[in-house]
Amino acid sequence: MILKYALQTPQLSLASLSVEHASDPYLAWMNNQVVTQYTESHGRQFAASDLAAFIDGCNADPGVLLLGMFDRSDGKHVGNIKLGPIERRHSRGDIGLIVGDKSKWGRGYAREAIAALTDYAFSVLDIAKVTAGCYASNVGSQRAFLAAGWEEEGRRRRHGVIGGRRDDLILLACFRDGE
Repeated sequence: MILKYALQTPQLSLASLSVEHASDPYLAWMNNQVVTQYTESHGRQFAASDLAAFIDGCNADPGVLLLGMFDRSDGKHVGNIKLGPIERRHSRGDIGLIVGDKSKWGRGYAREAIAALTDYAFSVLDIAKVTAGCYASNVGSQRAFLAAGWEEEGRRRRHGVIGGRRDDLILLACFRDGE
């Protein structure tokens, strides 16, 4: 799915990606083991063609919305956020994100992107529930979701391996008002 207009937050512009975005800085983040340490992509090596295929696939899928996070002060691509798959039958969708530019960590970019995409999902896409998961050791991600108005819905104990140790997966959710 392609967004017709960018979503604006105080610090970010969220806009659909094109295959031109498949090179740096996106490629560098995805091949940086520190940046990807809490993602399911950790440990993989990517080529620009892998990311271009991912972008094309997301853009062609009516149940997925992939957006680049662009710093409004300088236009720099600093991360990505994705809604999808969207399950229309159950009126829900899953959000995942990565702030790839480490110099932007801890500055509220993730919280702003989560809040903006959550609002878009509820108000424009008519979704009743958005969900996400993050590992317990990823404290920054937990804080961002909670600060965006989400709640912890559950926990899968010792669900994954992060840094050689078993870690809980925290399940997060946000519900449209009145649902």
